[in-house]
Amino acid sequence: MDMALQSNAQRLPLERFRLFDSHDLDEAREFVGRVFCPHVLATLHPGTELDACHHSVPLHRDTSLNYVQYGPAVRIEPGHLGGFYLLQIPLRGGATVRCGSQTLESHPLMASLPSPTEPLSMRWHEDSPQFIVKIEREALHNRLSALLQAPVPQPLVFDLGVDLAHPALMGMASFIAYLRSAAETNAILLGHPVLAEQAENHLLTNLLLSTQHNYSAALAAKASTPGAAPVVLPRAVKRAQEFMRGQLEQPITLVDVCAHVGVSARSLQQSFAQCTGKSPMSFLRDLRLDAVRAALQQPTALERAPQVSDIAARYGFFHLGHFAESYRKRFGETPSDTRQRQSKGGPSTSY
Repeated sequence: MDMALQSNAQRLPLERFRLFDSHDLDEAREFVGRVFCPHVLATLHPGTELDACHHSVPLHRDTSLNYVQYGPAVRIEPGHLGGFYLLQIPLRGGATVRCGSQTLESHPLMASLPSPTEPLSMRWHEDSPQFIVKIEREALHNRLSALLQAPVPQPLVFDLGVDLAHPALMGMASFIAYLRSAAETNAILLGHPVLAEQAENHLLTNLLLSTQHNYSAALAAKASTPGAAPVVLPRAVKRAQEFMRGQLEQPITLVDVCAHVGVSARSLQQSFAQCTGKSPMSFLRDLRLDAVRAALQQPTALERAPQVSDIAARYGFFHLGHFAESYRKRFGETPSDTRQRQSKGGPSTSY
């Protein structure tokens, strides 16, 4: 399949965004580490000379497009990436990639997507340049939370292999090729904040919906739920949801949300009803219930665990009877049922 990502013999990808080129191992390690993270870099065959370069351009705030080559076969040991994800697409050759318990032989139709919470080790084969999309971890988690309309309690971990020949992923591969072309031709996209933001959101959404990871089943279930929000939310709804997620422990009202977003209560209520099937305050209540559940699911020794009533009060539920009923309707169990599954035994008071 033509991915439109193959290296051009006359011109390297993203060449006008060159950060460095070098034959020196220490210099290459230093420059690449400034964009990504500190790492071990070594040639696999003693005496071979690097032909290294790194080209990089930001897409918007939280993603960048990168071209990296080393020439000879190299060993790369970043450890944990920590704050970002990397979608790595070999343009030629390939690499052996180990991330956590997963191992992959990557090649031009099999990209790798290591997750930042898992230890990473790579062996890039000789003449194996890669086109790399770097995505900030926090931005991807926030996008996932918006799609789920719920907190993301556990780190997002992808399947290491991304089969670019799979029909579900061909659209994402084509979009990445378009982004590369837009950067190389100085298209208006990268110079226009609104277009760049939309492109970045589309890329993150596409990645979450088309690849496999530990939240794929939850996203599929959400998509099949009547009244679930569409993938692309209106700006006012998106901003309102982000504001609510940041104020879960504060006594905010509909007036506060409207003032932050800059729309009328009627307009916001209509937008929420169309996108989520709920009113803004019902959506906020469900966010708070999700936060309570996440707190109850945290592994804690029973004798040190906070009372369910204290956790409920932290998120604005002061009438325990109403809280327990809302919790039961949303999750199909009592708050104490949730707590008991996380404890190692012992009595607990049910509501």
